[in-house]
Amino acid sequence: MIFADAFGHVLDSPDWHIFETLGIHIHLPRFSATPFEGEGYGITKYSVLMMLAALLLSLIYVPLAKKIQTGEAPTGTWWNFFESILTYTRDEIARPYIGKEADTYVPYLWTVFLFVLTCNLLGMFPFMGSPTASFATTSVLAFGTFILIHFSSIARFGLVAHLKSFAPHMDMPLAMKLPIWIMLWPIEFFGLMLKCFVLAVRLFANMFAGHMVLATILLFIPAVFGAGAALEGSVTVASVLGVVMLSMLELFVAFLQAYLFTFLTALFLGGVLEHAEHAAHGGDHHSHHDAGEEDVHRKDEPAVGHH
Repeated sequence: MIFADAFGHVLDSPDWHIFETLGIHIHLPRFSATPFEGEGYGITKYSVLMMLAALLLSLIYVPLAKKIQTGEAPTGTWWNFFESILTYTRDEIARPYIGKEADTYVPYLWTVFLFVLTCNLLGMFPFMGSPTASFATTSVLAFGTFILIHFSSIARFGLVAHLKSFAPHMDMPLAMKLPIWIMLWPIEFFGLMLKCFVLAVRLFANMFAGHMVLATILLFIPAVFGAGAALEGSVTVASVLGVVMLSMLELFVAFLQAYLFTFLTALFLGGVLEHAEHAAHGGDHHSHHDAGEEDVHRKDEPAVGHH
């Protein structure tokens, strides 16, 4: 029963529960039912929180951008902190792992990192939640990365070079390598799809599991209600202390998962662009698996074993 209640607290819902024991909750607007879903469609708790995340980022970075446009030197803790997030993403993620024309994709990486981080952190506040604990949210984010990778490669090097980049180079007659290409091309293409799918699963699983654990620990308090003052007091103290300590870990996970999502987006994008460039110029290129997590190298450093 405890786990069922915790599951209900973590999932997205059209009702925003504030104090469930007091019956305080907000009914979010629902529209007429569709032929496919009996409950219809409308605004949910996570959709409101995502709009809140976008609003918070706009309130912070729009004034900051206007101030930077004036050419003033960074001053103040507020300006330096939020600007440092942007410069770190550009200098330590985008440029090293995307390489040429990295600045073209920096705005997307900024948006993804800040949005994912804000959504993650919203779950640290009472009565809130993390939209990234929903697989629907992380799937849309990962799909955006998938579309960016393919369209960026096609836009820069053309459709033919992009498609050729999924066929590894082999020094053998065409009659021999053509059947191998036919077998390997779908594997390479769907391998990239799988990487983007794993992006969604990784973010969702970490955020969902973390909030599930916190909710479960807190629900031990009402579970022992009426069992005696001694047991109620000890369980309450233990649960609250456990949640506080785990919340520190959850705070670290919120930053880590935002970083990983952005880093892997840049890594996958850089790998595909590199292979498409080689294909466009008729050069030697390797399997797209070289751009995976198993073989990470910076574009601004020589990679041992690669030519």
